[in-house]
Amino acid sequence: MATHAPPGVDDEGQATSEQEHLDAVSDTVVAGIPTYNEEIAIGSVVSRAQQYADEVVVVDDGSTDNTVQIARSVGATVIEHEENKGKGGAIRTLLQYSNNADGVDSLVVLDGDGQHLPEDIPDVVEPVLEGDCDISIGSRYVDQEETETPLHRRVGQRVLDYLTLGSSGENLSDTQSGFRAFSPEAASRLSLRTDGMGVESEMISEAADRELDLVEVPIDVRYEGVDGQTHNPFKHGLSVAMFVTKLIRDRHPLLFFGVPAVVLLGFGGGLLLHTAYLYQTTAAFHQWRALISGFSVLTGVLCLFSALVLSQVRNMVTHIQ
Repeated sequence: MATHAPPGVDDEGQATSEQEHLDAVSDTVVAGIPTYNEEIAIGSVVSRAQQYADEVVVVDDGSTDNTVQIARSVGATVIEHEENKGKGGAIRTLLQYSNNADGVDSLVVLDGDGQHLPEDIPDVVEPVLEGDCDISIGSRYVDQEETETPLHRRVGQRVLDYLTLGSSGENLSDTQSGFRAFSPEAASRLSLRTDGMGVESEMISEAADRELDLVEVPIDVRYEGVDGQTHNPFKHGLSVAMFVTKLIRDRHPLLFFGVPAVVLLGFGGGLLLHTAYLYQTTAAFHQWRALISGFSVLTGVLCLFSALVLSQVRNMVTHIQ
């Protein structure tokens, strides 16, 4: 790598061996930065990342400002998208670049707006280089009691964390973090579909499907002085939530359709029994109760049928693959 600490000491206070140090400095790390109109911060981010990576690759996603020129002027390898494809498209380009390059031991991806600190790159890539995981996620919240994240963002992120848990089964503290490191195996096996901001959640679901190991490591983030998000936070969160909901539908149809089926059948059945009870005790027939209960039961049966059929189809497709 570009810079490394000198040989340290182990837990017993003994100097590490020269061979261990040689192994450490032989690791090749590529830092990838997806960007869109980040001319204010990109120069500083690239320059600082170069201190911790052997190469810095900037994927410019159709910027209309001076992002490309600034990134090149400070020595970054720049790949340009002719038109804006979205963050997912930029991540796919970075993964493809890493797969085609020779001898890359880890690809680490961080944002270009200055929110992520390049100084955290060694901590994020370490579990991957040590072979402890396939994907390391820099978390703003793991092992931290307090956070500088604005409350409205944190609430939205928690909603997305729970949705991602439903799609992947991975219980993580910061599913939307864009600061991640990938092993060569992870970079080659991840198959991403989305072009949008839901790529972080899709990566987690893909990793779970392909039995890739995930770990979280604590990182620091900077909000003060950062030029803000390119996308409206509400629209961003809504689009990611819709995408993750589709992931749950496609990957776990039994859960997606089965839970509403149980709720509808329970509600409709209970209301139908109460309607029958009222008719027996008062001789009054509540037709609207009967119609609502019948509609709920019918919809619940259809949802249950869809859950069973689509779950079976999903299992068949999985076995074929």
